[in-house]
Amino acid sequence: MKRLLRLVIMLCAAAFMAQVITALSPVYRVTWARFIPGHDPKVGIPDCVVVLGGGGIPSPSGLIRTYHASQVYAIAPDATFIVSLPADGDPETSSVGRMRDELVMRGVPASSVRMETRGRNTHEQAVEIREMLGDEALDKPTLVVTSPTHLRRSLMCFRKQGFTMITGLTAESVGAEADLGRGTFLRYGLWANLQSETEILREMLSTVVYKLMGWG
Repeated sequence: MKRLLRLVIMLCAAAFMAQVITALSPVYRVTWARFIPGHDPKVGIPDCVVVLGGGGIPSPSGLIRTYHASQVYAIAPDATFIVSLPADGDPETSSVGRMRDELVMRGVPASSVRMETRGRNTHEQAVEIREMLGDEALDKPTLVVTSPTHLRRSLMCFRKQGFTMITGLTAESVGAEADLGRGTFLRYGLWANLQSETEILREMLSTVVYKLMGWG
């Protein structure tokens, strides 16, 4: 038992050191750049903007996704906005309703926002939104707003449902503009890289599972 415990500890330590070395090296930047899909300008101004739910409202993911989605309204005032997050109770008083309220607070008309409340994962959300919009929406410009590492799997699911004119907008956080002094990479950047690496690994595994399930 002690030998097994020592082996587990050594493996965990080796894995952590490998992750730190990767976060400090150009390998991380190359992996990040290749994993996150770029925006496809050929799609044009979206007819529909889909905001996939994160951790609800309030949460870092939920707030940042609704913030970025609201900025799209300036260039797509005629678009339909769909906020997607499961709700067990009344959507009006749950997180999906608060996602809608965030969009409205930031200038999107309430009449332009619809709620999808049944999808429990990315695959089911894509299925439910396809049913909401109907076949005529499959060839219309569609924009998916979600976290950077989640975007690849999201687009995969929507394309599986038949959406042909679809692209994504990464809801990324922005650092402070002020000069924070020396050592900002060790204070902030390294830890952000480590967190992003974990998210990328999770998404890679999730993508494999989705492929095996026939969802993408």
